[in-house]
Amino acid sequence: MTDFSFELTPFFKKKVQGRSGIVGEFGEVTVEVERRKGFSKTPGIHCEVRLRGDKMPEVTYQTVGPGRPTLKNSRLTAAGHLCKMSYNTKGLTNASRALQVICQERVYEYCVTSHGKGATLRRPGVAVTLNRAKGSASRGTSSFGAVTGEADSLDLALAVVFECVDTLELTTAGAVSETLNRLLYNPRWNEPTVD
Repeated sequence: MTDFSFELTPFFKKKVQGRSGIVGEFGEVTVEVERRKGFSKTPGIHCEVRLRGDKMPEVTYQTVGPGRPTLKNSRLTAAGHLCKMSYNTKGLTNASRALQVICQERVYEYCVTSHGKGATLRRPGVAVTLNRAKGSASRGTSSFGAVTGEADSLDLALAVVFECVDTLELTTAGAVSETLNRLLYNPRWNEPTVD
């Protein structure tokens, strides 16, 4: 489907929260986050982000740790295929820190324009941009999507699932925050360990 826009509105339930809306000809799409206590081999809090829709591939993003799902300790699967993810932790700009996602032989770049407000997922000929703003139904901050090119359901599913993932690490502010945390809370992080 070529060049269209959509809105995903937030929802909050007892143990699940997320976003949902009509995404062009792909119909109703829901992305939700569920937190569960860890299993015996991996203690802690497990977060699972799931994307569902009648005309969308099943996408699952799993992570371990408190708070929102993050890029650390994560696993992304789309339509049963494991996706590879990597980004440049030493990049000094948002563009140089962009997340590379390889899924079903496609190479995507996910670049955050400003933390918590916008990002673009692109591959050759296709871009899906999502920005946060006051929702049309006044129910909090919605995600407004704009699609350019011949996007298919996989393109849209991958872009939408990251709306429920903390991507601060892909921003310059995230790089500064990580460096300050290392210096303030672990000032000996670069010293060799002594056995």
